[in-house]
Amino acid sequence: MWGLREDVWPNYRRFYVPDALVFITAVTRRRRPYLASDRDIGIYGSTCEKVRAIRPFNLVAYVVLPDHFHWLVRPHDAIGDFSAVMHRLKRNFTRNYKKDHGIRSALTVWQPRFWNHVIRDEDDFAAHMDYIHWNPVKHGFVESPDEWKHSSLRGMAPSRLLRLRVDLGRGALRDR
Repeated sequence: MWGLREDVWPNYRRFYVPDALVFITAVTRRRRPYLASDRDIGIYGSTCEKVRAIRPFNLVAYVVLPDHFHWLVRPHDAIGDFSAVMHRLKRNFTRNYKKDHGIRSALTVWQPRFWNHVIRDEDDFAAHMDYIHWNPVKHGFVESPDEWKHSSLRGMAPSRLLRLRVDLGRGALRDR
């Protein structure tokens, strides 16, 4: 039965689309709050930047909660390989977390896999943008999305949101 053992996973096939926007969810092992403190968010942020230097990607939207994060991302490689980005992020965050916290023993920070969904159209994009930014409200951390400080919503100008939606309306699925 699903959920009883963490090492049992179905054989998913990832769907890679060059230049596509992809919604991603990654969850910590047993939903432990490895992303709860500002210190750990700093480790996460610096790890993201280092991964971006090796595996370039555009992070269109994000939210980081204590035990998971959501991204709307566009990898910048020939096949849109978001799995390579996620592999490096999860591996390097774990290494950096252990180093920063003085942990020398084995530590599994992340669930073995992650959820992904290729964005299909403007409605799909809008639904996932809303899901990302309303997630802290859904989990009871804040009453309004703009109150959560670990979210792209706080840094988005209304003109950028409009530009994203207009480009999507033309079928471009691009963030310019």
